[in-house]
Amino acid sequence: MIDAALDQADAVGLDRLTSRDIGASVGVASGLVHHYFSSMDELIMEAFAQFATVEHDELRSLTRSLPALPALCALVARQLNAPTRHARIWMSAWVAAPRRPELAEEVDRQMVVGLDLLTDLLARGADEGVFELSDPRASAFRILVLLDGVLVQISMRAEKSYGDVTKIVWETVEREVGLTAGTLSGHGGPAPTS
Repeated sequence: MIDAALDQADAVGLDRLTSRDIGASVGVASGLVHHYFSSMDELIMEAFAQFATVEHDELRSLTRSLPALPALCALVARQLNAPTRHARIWMSAWVAAPRRPELAEEVDRQMVVGLDLLTDLLARGADEGVFELSDPRASAFRILVLLDGVLVQISMRAEKSYGDVTKIVWETVEREVGLTAGTLSGHGGPAPTS
């Protein structure tokens, strides 16, 4: 039922999910949906929690074994190349959260998990002497705000040419962590342009 909810959330948004549609998509009566979830708010929160937890686990797995510099590059590249579904579900959660307190709490919790993950990575890079930054958490916050904004831009633009937008991300991340311009291109970031 959670997978069906996520599939439908991708198509119509979290706010438009109904027990009838979810039941129909998994071949059960809507009453059975309510047998497992006391309310649609609970199902929506659980679906988003599963989605975001999987995303954070994948990011953690991707970056854990790498030195800080290639790990940061891998994290940024993954976020910039995330499937449109990723953007739609996050945006849907942000839109629905003000009207759904359980979801709002989960969205906030998952955003903190992402912030903690990036903060730890930046602190590791500072400890390794690769990054120059005074406050890893503040830098992580600024990078995530930038990535979230670009995620919205990428998902909303009809054309699929993001060169200038993604270049801004790479350049800003380099400045934020004290890297020389073009450093990330040697670690999987975009090749410098002349």
